[in-house]
Amino acid sequence: MPIFLDSIVISNFKSFSGTTTIGPLRSFTAIIGPNGSGKSNIMDAISFALGEEPSSLRVKNLSKLIYEGSVNVSTYVNVIFKLDETKKSFTRKISGEVSQYNIDDKTVTNVFYLNELREMGLDIKAGNFLIPQGYIECFAMKMPKDLTAMFEQTSNSITYKAEYDRLKLELLKAEEAVNFEHQRKKQILIQKKCAAEEKAETETYLWLKKQYNKKKLKFQLIRLLLIKKEAESLQDKEKEVKSRIDEYLRDKETAIHLLKRKQSQFKSLFSSLETIEQGISEMEKIIRPKKLEYVVFEDNISHWQKKRDCARVSLDSASKARDTNKRIIEELKDELKQIDNKLAELRKASQTSTIELSNSQVKRYLELTNETEYRTTKLVKQINSLMRDQQKDQDKLDNENRRKQDLEYKVKQTRLTKENFETRLKKLQSVEPKVTLMEKTAEKLKQKKTDAMNKSFSLENDIAKISEKLSQIDIDKNTISRQIKKKETIQQLKQLYSDGVYGRLSDFCKPIHPRYNVAVTKIFNKNMDAIVVDTRRTAMQCIEFLKKKQIGIETFLPLDSIKTTLLKEHLRNIKEPKNVKLLYDVLNISSTQISKAVLFVTQNTLVCETIEDARLIAQSDDKKKKGNDCVSLDGCFYRKDGTMSGGQVDLIIKAKQWEDQQVLALKEQKAQLMKEFRDLPKISLIQSELDEINVTMEELKRQNKYIEKDIKDTEDEIVRLNEELDRLDREIIELNMAISEIEDNIKKRVEKTKSMEKQVNAIKDKIFVDFCKNINVPDIDYYEKNNLRLYQKQKKRQMELEQQYDRIKNQLHFENENDTESKVLKWKSAVEQADAELKKAYQQERDAKIKIEREETEMSKLKDDYTNKIKDLENTEKKLAQYRSRVNVIGNLYLESQKELIGVQKKIEQKKIECNTIINECKIEDFIIPMSETSHPHRTPEDSFFTTSSSSNVESSDGCKVLRKIDFSRFPENIRNYTEENLHDMATRLNEKLTKIQNEFKDMNPNLKVDEKISLIAQQIQEINTNFQTCRNKCDKIQNQFKSVKAKRCKQFEDCLDFVAMEIDSILKSLVNDTSAQATILADNPEEPYAGNIIYNCIAPSKYFQPLQYLSGGEKSLASLALLFAFQRYKQIPFLLMDEGDAALDKANIKNVIRFIQSQINTMQIITISLHKVLYSNADLLLGVTTEPNCIRNRSKVFAIFLSKYQKTKDMQEP
Repeated sequence: MPIFLDSIVISNFKSFSGTTTIGPLRSFTAIIGPNGSGKSNIMDAISFALGEEPSSLRVKNLSKLIYEGSVNVSTYVNVIFKLDETKKSFTRKISGEVSQYNIDDKTVTNVFYLNELREMGLDIKAGNFLIPQGYIECFAMKMPKDLTAMFEQTSNSITYKAEYDRLKLELLKAEEAVNFEHQRKKQILIQKKCAAEEKAETETYLWLKKQYNKKKLKFQLIRLLLIKKEAESLQDKEKEVKSRIDEYLRDKETAIHLLKRKQSQFKSLFSSLETIEQGISEMEKIIRPKKLEYVVFEDNISHWQKKRDCARVSLDSASKARDTNKRIIEELKDELKQIDNKLAELRKASQTSTIELSNSQVKRYLELTNETEYRTTKLVKQINSLMRDQQKDQDKLDNENRRKQDLEYKVKQTRLTKENFETRLKKLQSVEPKVTLMEKTAEKLKQKKTDAMNKSFSLENDIAKISEKLSQIDIDKNTISRQIKKKETIQQLKQLYSDGVYGRLSDFCKPIHPRYNVAVTKIFNKNMDAIVVDTRRTAMQCIEFLKKKQIGIETFLPLDSIKTTLLKEHLRNIKEPKNVKLLYDVLNISSTQISKAVLFVTQNTLVCETIEDARLIAQSDDKKKKGNDCVSLDGCFYRKDGTMSGGQVDLIIKAKQWEDQQVLALKEQKAQLMKEFRDLPKISLIQSELDEINVTMEELKRQNKYIEKDIKDTEDEIVRLNEELDRLDREIIELNMAISEIEDNIKKRVEKTKSMEKQVNAIKDKIFVDFCKNINVPDIDYYEKNNLRLYQKQKKRQMELEQQYDRIKNQLHFENENDTESKVLKWKSAVEQADAELKKAYQQERDAKIKIEREETEMSKLKDDYTNKIKDLENTEKKLAQYRSRVNVIGNLYLESQKELIGVQKKIEQKKIECNTIINECKIEDFIIPMSETSHPHRTPEDSFFTTSSSSNVESSDGCKVLRKIDFSRFPENIRNYTEENLHDMATRLNEKLTKIQNEFKDMNPNLKVDEKISLIAQQIQEINTNFQTCRNKCDKIQNQFKSVKAKRCKQFEDCLDFVAMEIDSILKSLVNDTSAQATILADNPEEPYAGNIIYNCIAPSKYFQPLQYLSGGEKSLASLALLFAFQRYKQIPFLLMDEGDAALDKANIKNVIRFIQSQINTMQIITISLHKVLYSNADLLLGVTTEPNCIRNRSKVFAIFLSKYQKTKDMQEP
């Protein structure tokens, strides 16, 4: 083995403190140790020494690799390799925030250091000899692109990548150049053919142009003669209108003088009226609070009337109660006297009642009765005592029941009074919410009034502005009526075909500035009022409708059939001449739906500032640029075929259509605003409602001053009544309890009395038993009932009278205690107080009423004066209206004459403009117009034929100066002597001929420089042939170079791929110890495998084919190991270091891996970090990593044992 990793020296790196030397290493070295001891740090140290970046070493920067506890110490990693008989060391040292690289103790650069390692087969970027923890399972699972990159690194074909990419790009550019020159050659041949056709067309065009110029000159001369005749008649009309205007001015001044006198008189009357109005307003302000005060007095009277009535009712009730009390007392006294008399009579009768009985019986009866009384004395006394108590309780019960009735009646009266007070309180309390509600309503009305005034003011301003705009615009009523009819036509069509009819073209697009009006009008021509529809079918339906209704002739633009051209973007970037724009761009298009129709009309026409600019662009001398249709701002239209047309006067008249549309829009806007103004709420009504609410609110506020006290008194009275009711309820409850107690006592006493009476009767029966036998009666009761019945009856009657006497006496005592006189006095005093207050309120009311009547009399006088002044003012207004009407009539006549004058002057101006336009057109087209030499003595003979003034004003006093510059005597005699009618006929015929020639020009596109073009094409053909051959030779040369580099790159990559593909299957079979396992590795791009994907698949033993991601963890690890070992066989790598690469393997697979490693021990060096005993017990060298105990920071220590000294069992059992 030529290269062998011999040892590693680690100094203060990560968890290794101080200098730690690991080695000499063996062909199969295993590293073991507990978790966190620093096993992986050995792998990080080796990676660091071989040039790995810090981010791949699980740290952010180099300083994090230095052992934490080290201060001012050197941190480095030194790896020593055996090369046959010599050794070579590579050291990487941390110096600050950078690395220092040494080879055999000599400092070198980073690039040199990595190149040396790369020559030894240790390319850190390849990632095929350092396998971190958890990476082995993902190694074979790499994306196909990543596998391709790994193969490029391993095969070293990546060295050709940059040159390959460069030559490929150059080859593409060279092929594009060849194709470009080939296309140019084809195009130039087409141009050559077209040039020949253009030459024939140009010759035809020149002949037609000559005929056109001859007829056009004659046509322009006729037009000038017609203009001269029309201008002369217009000047005569101007003088006539001016004299009429002067006469109207004089009449107007007289009428205005009379109007001013009347206005002065009107102002005086109006001032007097305002003074009277102010007086009335002040009187109203004085009367209003007095009326409110009067209303308060009336309420006060009503209040005291109610109080007096209530007191009188209470006084009547109290008087009745007093009289009733007196009557009851007298009646009770009479009853007592009657009972006394009855008792006296009974006593006399009882003394003689025994005479009827026999003396012996009576005597015996009396003896026995005495004996009975003696023996029952105690019981009788108890019975009598009980009866007395019973009578007392009965009297007490009667008194309590009477008191209860009185209290219940009092409660009923108190509750009724309380309900009356509560009702009154609710009425009084409802006043304040009414005031709040009225205040809110008043605020709303004020806001409504303010909003109405603001809205009214805003609408008046808008209407005034629109009216001002309309007054400034010269409105042609006929034109406006035509516009309205056109609009009605569109509305009818939209009603029938709402989805298909969009509207007129001029309604959807307008010039962005009035300066473009004439130019746009020229191009739009008859399409100005064209109706845009969606389809040709809709257009035909609309035409049928127009025919049926006989509405008129209309032009239609169906969007589905009109053909448009694409806008040429380079025309938007023209810098010279200035302000040249596409006509399409100077239009404000309101709807995107009709953009196609606008583009159809405008095409790629340009709009220029002047006639000269339009002519230059239309007849461009640039060979590369073709001419374009151009129109100047004053309406001169130049076609790219060389023809031109003018007619500025007619265009100016037609361009007024844009203004007419504006007038129509303004009128519609004004009508809408007027409708809104009429719909506004009337401010006077709002103010009236507001005043009414304010008066009511003031009245309620004044009432509140008295109501607040009344509310307080009422609330206090309700509280007092509630307390009284509570007290009465408590008394009733106490009375009920007392009554219940008395009734219980009476009931108990009755039972006790009956029991005692039974005892007395028993004793009596016992004593009278012999007596009863002697007189032959069953018992003594029978004797007493029959023989002593009268006696008993008298006794009973006496007892009843005595009881009645006691009851009446008690009632008399109760009635004497009831004080009814004080209540009568109380309510009498209340009635007297109410009468006094009522008298005072009546007096206040009369005083207030007298004051109000006095003020109202004064206001009535003012109102009469106001009415008289109003009548005078109305009479004056009528006279003012008459004078104003007179002034308006004269003013209207004056304005009409002014308009007529302006119209005449405009027509003269138009004639001058038309004349200038004709002269300019003639100058542009090189037509000779005879000019008067005396008008400009300093001009050259050439200038005497032309005028360049296109903007000078026509002065009506001096006549048409422009026409005076033309020498009409030099015009051809055959047209100079014609009448105006003949001239019109001749001009019409000539115009038709010119139009016919222009229509022929439309189909022609002559190139006046076609000979130069043909010569230029011949030169271009020769140049293109030369360039084509040069590009072809260059392309062949680059293609040969590219093929050579491609072949080298492809060979190196394919050699590596074929070798790995051939070896990997046998390696996998060896690793799993099963010939049924299969491993295949293929490129999906056989022609250029490095540009495609590498696809790696494995079939596990005794399993069907399935993608790698569905294999088990152990199967994935074995697939990855097979790929690693295949790479190692292709390109000998000094060593292979794996961190727990066997983590997912079971014991059987580990044994297979050990067997494979031992079979390859002479050709490769393997270092593995493992936790499986089966694996590390079969290593030649075992390195144990642990942490130093009782150390604040983790400090790793390494121990080594050479297992090769010990004999291994054949079965490789676990140690």
